[in-house]
Amino acid sequence: MRSHPLPKARFAAIILILLVAGIVAFLAACPPDSSRETGPAATHRPPVPASPLPQAGTGPPVHPHPEKQGMLAVIIDDAGYNLVELQAFLDLPGPLTIAVLPNLPHSLEAARRVAAAGKDLILHCPMEAIGGEDPGPGALRTDQSPSEIDSRLAAAFASVPGALGMNNHMGSRATADEALMRAVLGFLKREGKFFVDSRTTADTVGPRLAAELGVPFLQRDLFVDESTADTDISAAFSKGIAEARTRGQAVLIGHVQNSGVVDILRAEERSLSARGVRLARLTDVLAEQERETAR
Repeated sequence: MRSHPLPKARFAAIILILLVAGIVAFLAACPPDSSRETGPAATHRPPVPASPLPQAGTGPPVHPHPEKQGMLAVIIDDAGYNLVELQAFLDLPGPLTIAVLPNLPHSLEAARRVAAAGKDLILHCPMEAIGGEDPGPGALRTDQSPSEIDSRLAAAFASVPGALGMNNHMGSRATADEALMRAVLGFLKREGKFFVDSRTTADTVGPRLAAELGVPFLQRDLFVDESTADTDISAAFSKGIAEARTRGQAVLIGHVQNSGVVDILRAEERSLSARGVRLARLTDVLAEQERETAR
């Protein structure tokens, strides 16, 4: 029996079905690249950062802390003879230490004015000198007993009320004498006061005994007015600034009767910060010294 050929329309439909099936199979095997997405959905999708954004405050500081400034402690000796010279120093705005001589007509009032001005007050204690000069009333001498030294010190501090400690007036013989200095430092320890060695002799036993007895102790680095010429005072003051900047602290001593000292303090105080130092109280210098020792 002879077969009949498929109608043309039916044959075309089969071909079309096969063609569509082939296209579908191809698309299933090779999907379009989704990374090239376009249109509104792609436009408004927020970008994903490659790494987390830094949190506020976790980065390096914009302005690092400045280096610590050196401390410059200035002591003005010989107050108590009169009040006119003293007032010029009390009028200065910065920290300053005034050392008042005891048992003088103006000792008590000088101490009161120093405290009222907010300056540090210490006793400028007369002590025996090698050359035989008279240090002043109530002086401590090497031939005195410990009890007499205690009595004289108590009277001296009573005439300079509020003194935080003491330094020596003259004293080149006294500060080199172990027995006398043991008595002095023992008194200061009992009274909770400190000692500043003016270093009127290289033979002083002050540093060693103060360390042994546990008495807060500082020592003078420079006299700024060994020469009273303005240029020499300025040069000495600059040397003290360099010392404070290098070592972190320096103790300078000037004298109330030298107007050049108050002039240089008035002129230089505002520029000290730019030179790496600041005026400081003796108590601040002692506190920093204790912190350094404890490290």
